[in-house]
Amino acid sequence: MITVPNLLSLVRIILIPFFIHFFLKGKIQVALMVLFLASLTDLLDGLVARAFNQRSRVGHILDPLADKLLMDSTYILFSLKNLQLTVHIPQWIAITVVSRDIIIVIGASILYLMNPQRVLKPHWLGKATTTFQMITAIAVLFVNISKFLLPYLSLLFWSTGIITIISGLYYIYRGMQEME
Repeated sequence: MITVPNLLSLVRIILIPFFIHFFLKGKIQVALMVLFLASLTDLLDGLVARAFNQRSRVGHILDPLADKLLMDSTYILFSLKNLQLTVHIPQWIAITVVSRDIIIVIGASILYLMNPQRVLKPHWLGKATTTFQMITAIAVLFVNISKFLLPYLSLLFWSTGIITIISGLYYIYRGMQEME
């Protein structure tokens, strides 16, 4: 089904290679704008879906997939020490983000194979995790552009890591309940 929220999720996916390209070419300001625009599409697709009742089965898959692709690629890039960044995302956070997403995708795939009719609804913990991850990524780019060190950046790193772990554990728990 083609809906505005689904189109916004597709735009987010399409923006990922542009973000990576500009980032790797050292055009950090352009990369920041692309990342901000991609993050904005995440906010807008949810608002439009709810406001205009444009929720769809495709959207339940496409939106979280777009989030995971965007955040995983961002966290992997921002944790690489050989890139010309002043501030990097700690590698343990990147590993946590990517591992959580792999576990969720595998679990959701298993649950789908067990019952294709079941639609797993997102939980507020998942939405909060994505929000923290996006804010952290934008903050890291901002720090690298401005050379102004945000005093609470390490608190943001820890908060993002902790909420990522908590939501991952929640989704594992929820997945185990669904399998019973």
